[in-house]
Formats: sequence, C-alpha cells, structure tokens
Amino acid sequence: MGLWMDGFTKRLEAIRKAGIEGGGRDRVEIQHKSGKLTARERIQRLFDRGSFQPLGTLVVEQQEIAVVDAGEVKRKGRSGKKSPSDGVVIGFGKVNGKKVAAYATDFTVMSGSVGDQGSWMIAEMISMAGKMRIPLIAMYDSAGLRGTFTNGRPGYDGIGRILKYHSLYSGVIPQIGLLLGPCVGLMAYAPVLCHFLIMNGKNAFLWLGGEKESDGAGSAQQHMMESGQCDFVVDSDEAAIDKAKELLRFLPQNCWENPPRLETNDPIDRQEEDLVEVMPNDPKFTYDIHEIISRIVDDGYYLELKKDFATHFVIGFCSFGGKVAGLVANNPDELSGIFEPDCSDKYDRFMNFLDAFNIPLITLSDTTAFVPGDRWERKGVIRHGAKLLHSYARFTAPKITIPLRRFYGGGQVVMGAHGMAPDLIYGWPTAEFAPAGPENIVQTIFHKELKRAKEEGNYQEVHDRLLAQLVQECSVMTRARSWTDVYTVQEVIDPRETRPTLCRALEVLEGKEEKLPDNKRSIKPA
Repeated sequence: MGLWMDGFTKRLEAIRKAGIEGGGRDRVEIQHKSGKLTARERIQRLFDRGSFQPLGTLVVEQQEIAVVDAGEVKRKGRSGKKSPSDGVVIGFGKVNGKKVAAYATDFTVMSGSVGDQGSWMIAEMISMAGKMRIPLIAMYDSAGLRGTFTNGRPGYDGIGRILKYHSLYSGVIPQIGLLLGPCVGLMAYAPVLCHFLIMNGKNAFLWLGGEKESDGAGSAQQHMMESGQCDFVVDSDEAAIDKAKELLRFLPQNCWENPPRLETNDPIDRQEEDLVEVMPNDPKFTYDIHEIISRIVDDGYYLELKKDFATHFVIGFCSFGGKVAGLVANNPDELSGIFEPDCSDKYDRFMNFLDAFNIPLITLSDTTAFVPGDRWERKGVIRHGAKLLHSYARFTAPKITIPLRRFYGGGQVVMGAHGMAPDLIYGWPTAEFAPAGPENIVQTIFHKELKRAKEEGNYQEVHDRLLAQLVQECSVMTRARSWTDVYTVQEVIDPRETRPTLCRALEVLEGKEEKLPDNKRSIKPA
C-alpha cells in the first residue's frame, strides 16, 4: 500500500474506532452503570457475527446552535460536541441467517437526541429496508428531537420523514421496535408505528409530552397493562433483543412471501388424551384456555403477545406441523371470555397484521359475547365490535374456526361464525350456538311459564326442563345436522383430534386464494 493511500486508510480506521466509543468512554460507562448496552453493543447482539454492514459512519452533526441574546437569535456554528454517526447506528445484516435492516439511537451521544443528519439517516434506512423487502428492527434510547436549529428552522423535516416511512412500509415489511430507554416528544410515535413493541421494564419510558400525573406514567407496565401499546415487557436489553429474534422466527421477510416453515419433531397425528379433562362438566365453571393451547401447538410453544393487557382474550404465534399460524382465543378463566373495547382492539390489530403477511388465523372460541350495559355502550362497544367485523370480513389469508363451548351472540360472529365464511369451521361436541346464553333465553322466552310455575311451586322443575330442551337445541350435535344452518360447523371433532385436524387443515389451505372487491382502500369503522 502506498503512503498516500496509507494515510487515508489510517484516518478511516481512526474515525471508525472513535465511532465505536460513541460519546466517549465516560458516557459508555454511565450507560453500563444504568444497566443498558450501548447502541453498537445492541447491534452486535442482534446480528449474526460478522454480518452487520454499517452505513453513515463518517456522518457528524451539521446543525447550528441558536442562542437568544437580548431578544436577538444569534448563530454559534457547530456545537463542537462529539457526534459520531450523529448519534445513530444504521445498517443491515443477517439475524439467524435472515436478512434484516436496523437502526439504533445512541444515548452516549447527546442523550440519544435525534439531530438533523441522524433523522435523515433513520428515514433512509427505513426506506431502504422497504425497497430491499426485509424486516426492520428499530432500537430506541433517545431524549427525543435535538433542540437545535438548521438554517433557522426547527429540524422537524427528518422526523416527519421517519414517521412517514414507518407508515408507508407498514404491512409491507415486518417492523419491530425495541424501547430500551427513554423516547419522548415526536419520536414517541415511531415505536408505536412499528408492528410490535418490546420494552425494557427497567429503563424504558415512552412519553409524548405534558406533565406526568402518576409515578408509573410512561413506564413499560403502563403501556402494557393499561394502554396496550406494548407487546412484550422484559427485564434487560439482552432479553429484549433475544425476544425480537424469537419473534422474527415466525415472520416472513415481506408481504409477498409466505410465512417461514419451522422445524419441529412433534408428530402431526399426536393426540392429547387429557384434552377431554380440561373443560369442566358444568358450563358455569371456568378453565384456562392456555391448558388447551399448550396441548395442541407444536412442542407446546405459544408466543403470546400483550399478555397482561385484556387478559380475557389471548393472541400469539405458534405452529402446527411446522406451519406458522396466529392463534387467538377467548379465555373463560378471565371475565368469562367476554368481548369489550380493549380486547377488541387487541384482536383487531393482530388480525390485520396476520392478513398483511399471509399468516393463517385460528380462532378458539368460548365466549358469552359482547358485554352489555350502558357503561359499555358509552365506551363504544358497538364500533369496536364493528371494527372486528370489518377486519374479519376482509381477511384473505387462511382462517379456521373452532368453537369449544359457548359460541354466543356477536362474539361468535367476530370469531368466525359460519356466516362470516371462514375457510374451515370445526366444533367440539361441547359447543353451543345461540344469540345469548341458554339461561338468559329461558328467562326471556318462557317468562310467563316460569312465573306460573313459581306460583304453583314447581319453578325449579319447569326451569330445568326448559333449559335442558334449549341446551339440546343449541348443541352443535343438533345444529351440525343442517349444513345451511346459520349456527353450524362443517365437522364435529373429538377434542383429542384438534391438533391433527389443524395440521391437516393448514396443509390443505396453503394454496388458498381469495379476492376482495376492487377499490382503493376500505374504510374501517371509527
């Protein structure tokens, strides 16, 4: 190598070395004492060894500092602070062999604040990921928009482009956000625009603005348990990154690909004998839906999302015979598996993601329907239910319904009743179809007979007889005799046959095609 080229390469090496240190060793030490990895350490843990290709390593802050002196705004030139890559690490590589793009804000550089150059770097990375048709991982540890000016204007253009590209490529490539520290102001929108959000419960803080009115405001726990904006809460940066890698296993590279095929040694024809013991004999008693899910999915593995939000409805990824699926279910152990606004939103967002990326939807239903009453009507229970109807009706990926027990009211429709045209609908022999629970129907329809029986002293006898007749009429064993009945299934299965049935159903539905009416876009209920 000649002396002339040697000088350039040494200079490049020095710049790269300075970039690895971020804002300097002191700031890196503070980051570690806070229990956090640096941006580059996070990138290193995410990507397969030696596969990450960084971009923008020579970029530095170009902004001017605005200083007000005696009412006059004066320019002070560049800030002079260390700003390798302008506080952002971007690039692409492989995660478990799959091509992935990523960006990470660097808290060691001016508290991870996003500057003029850094914001455009992030926007460019999102756009590149979309064009390359590969998933995007976004890691946030940022004080928000940097409080500087460029040419006398706030540096909002780059931030606007970040939010625009996250939105434009939503449903095109999978986007996973990792919140590993603070993220405030306009940047707080970015992680929520990602399809999934993983938060470090010890350090994450998401806040748009205004005064905090409670100790837990902006915390991972609030965004999981109260607002439902978070999918996973973990206790370290390492765990968050590992969770993102775990989630990627279930996702295709883009909306034009089919879901990946997962490796499993779990036999397709495996039957679980104790499935017949899970459900109580008396429908008034509850059970935990996880006891059924864990027995039917591959290797008993179910990656549940939003686990602590609207716990009466569960959503998550799993596989059957290696075929990836999204499985949703009412959980009778929590609020009897009712539908209300929060669980409706939880279901709706997940359903739309599945459809965008060609992932089959499996519904296990045991619900008493939508919750009635003035309180819930005021909270918009109707429009939340209408959103589910809209999304299910437009769902074109494979969809399979299995009523387990109660399949009542509007709940049955949004879970894929016969009239909503699921591709396949099976039923356990314990399934009951009705516009409301048989007990309520007896009280409504036979109120005169029951009133007379009460006067004659044989109320319980008459009540039980009428209820037994109605339960028999609502039973899938009766309804399934008519293929065209609004309350019916295409086949009744032994609970022990659930796994083999789903494995074979997903196999036969692999080539399914369904076209929607031609239009620019549908308009979901408010």
